[in-house]
Amino acid sequence: MADDLDDLLDEVESKFCCSTSESKQTSRVIKQTDQKCENLEDKKQPRKQGFKRVENEIDIDAMLHEILDDDDDKHTSTHEPSPAKASSSDSRAQTITKKCCPVFLGGSSVAHGIGTSVSERACNRLRCTYCDFSVITFDDHEWDSSCDYLFFRNNMPDYHKLKVHLRRRVGVRAYACQCSWISILTLSHLREQPQLKWVCGKHRA
Repeated sequence: MADDLDDLLDEVESKFCCSTSESKQTSRVIKQTDQKCENLEDKKQPRKQGFKRVENEIDIDAMLHEILDDDDDKHTSTHEPSPAKASSSDSRAQTITKKCCPVFLGGSSVAHGIGTSVSERACNRLRCTYCDFSVITFDDHEWDSSCDYLFFRNNMPDYHKLKVHLRRRVGVRAYACQCSWISILTLSHLREQPQLKWVCGKHRA
C-alpha cells in the first residue's frame, strides 16, 4: 500500500509541478511581450508627435508663402498701367508725330497749323537742320534789306534785338532762324525756297 501511495504522490507532484512551472513560464513570456509592446508604443508616440509638428510647420510655411504671394500680387498690380492709360499715351504719341506734308510758308493772312494738300496752312513748328534753331515768325512785319548772317547769329532769338531790323507791313510774315531769314506775303511751298534748310518739327494736335 505504501508503495502505491508513493507512486500516486510522485505522479501528482510531477504533473502539478510541471503545470505550475509551465504556467509561470508562460506568464513570464506574456509579461515580457506586454512590456515590449508598451515600449514600442512609447517609442512610436513621440514619432507621431514629431510628424504632427513637422506637418504643422509645413502648413504654417505654406500659409506664409500664400500671404506673401498675395501681397506681391497686390503690390505689382498697383504699378501696372491700365488699358485706358496705355491707350491715351499711344494716342498722345501719335499726335506728336504728325507733320506737315507738304510744308507751307505764308503771310499773316494764312492760318497756322498742320499743312496738307487739302488743308493749306503755314507751318508754325519749323526747325532748321543747319543751325538747329527753331524758326520764329513775326506777323505783319518784314525784314529790312540791311539784315545779314551775323545779325541773326548774334541776336537770335531775342526779340528786343531783332526788332531793330523789322519793318511794319500788313499781310507779311517775317521768318528767321540763326542762319536764314525770309519775308513771305502769300502762300508758298517750302521747297520753292532751296536756300532754307527748314523742316516741320512735328505738331501737337
